[in-house]
Amino acid sequence: MFAVRSARRVLALGSALVATGVLSVVAVSSPAAATTAVLNATVDCYNVDYSGDTRDWYPSGLRVVTSSPSWSTTVGSVTAVPATHSFQFSQTLPNDAGYVGVSAVCSGGHQYDLPGSTGLTSIPAGTNVVTASWGCSTGPVYPGPWVTNCSLQSVSYS
Repeated sequence: MFAVRSARRVLALGSALVATGVLSVVAVSSPAAATTAVLNATVDCYNVDYSGDTRDWYPSGLRVVTSSPSWSTTVGSVTAVPATHSFQFSQTLPNDAGYVGVSAVCSGGHQYDLPGSTGLTSIPAGTNVVTASWGCSTGPVYPGPWVTNCSLQSVSYS
């Protein structure tokens, strides 16, 4: 008897939800065409040693990273900007990349020089070009390695 009453209540609730439109069949829309964006970037090493050691003037081990999907690549062709000790480059990003950042090392000569944070920024849907600038600083992490952390300085989308 209890089971019959419970079944009737469930059916009545289901009918009411369908009648009011609360419970309806939702058509799943197909995703929009994949968007590929181009990154135009500048990466600057902030803590430059002007006393003669030029190994930290420009970033080394420069990589572009994305998430959503997770992806990274070594930057190939760069243009040096001597006035600011920075590199400029362009990189095609994977389809529908949700975030982009850079990884670099701005130090040289230590036993351990490691990249740190990447300064990720989101990429709005439908973006064709991301123009961004990152500044990177290196410091020691006790008790050993030197780590370069990059932070986003400016970004624009078109």
